[in-house]
Amino acid sequence: MSNAASSAGDKAGKAHWNQVWSNRSLPKPVDPHARGLRQYVRQAFHREFVRAFEGMGTKGQRLLEIGCGRSAWLPYLAREFGFQVSGLDYTEIGCAQERDILASAGIPGEIVCADLFEPPERFVGAFDAVVSLGVVEHFEDTAGCLRACARYLRPGGRIVTEIPNMRGLVGWVAKVTDRPTYDVHVPLDREALVKAHRDAGLHVLRSDYILPLDVSLFGVGSIGSRWLRLPAVGAASAVAELVWALDARGLAPRPNAVTSPYIFCVAEKS
Repeated sequence: MSNAASSAGDKAGKAHWNQVWSNRSLPKPVDPHARGLRQYVRQAFHREFVRAFEGMGTKGQRLLEIGCGRSAWLPYLAREFGFQVSGLDYTEIGCAQERDILASAGIPGEIVCADLFEPPERFVGAFDAVVSLGVVEHFEDTAGCLRACARYLRPGGRIVTEIPNMRGLVGWVAKVTDRPTYDVHVPLDREALVKAHRDAGLHVLRSDYILPLDVSLFGVGSIGSRWLRLPAVGAASAVAELVWALDARGLAPRPNAVTSPYIFCVAEKS
């Protein structure tokens, strides 16, 4: 961890991410047009990105994903919106895996291994859009982290931030069943996320809770005992598919502060 990241209160750090990403197969690039209930979360994210970039004229514009290690979203952002994509991450393993993901998708893009608080000079004010998916909630100084992210944006550029709703059901479950994961997050709700963007000097366009439920975030796949893990994963999958089917028919609870798993925030740099 660099001194800059440490001073911002990085609760995870490189060692955490290196452990999480080691010895895992690479994810396939996101395809929001793939069919099936298991695409439910990705399709919801796709709808949020469409709304976030509405009116931007994204083709040929530059986008940076901060915390891009192992991201399945950079190829998607290039294909769906026509962005020229770049990525930044402070772990060598995450950057190497992201280069492999882009190469396998046939998408050109520059991946830089650097601390987000110490940007390469050529990246400062160079991007039309910045995306971070599950990054800012790992820093105790959330507004400071967002202020650092905004340095990469040109004036008028747009930032899209997504975090898990650790103030809701996801966080309550993690606190009991997966305390190490819970402890590397700063629990934030929508209001706190909006305030952090405003404190960072950004103009908030919109912020919403996303989806009624996502039990994949409950960490049942990490249960140590195989005899407990297999039934737990099966039960979680069944619950997920039931909720997704109900949501598709408008019968599930609306996104809310208690059960929704994700929070999005879209803002602009003045």
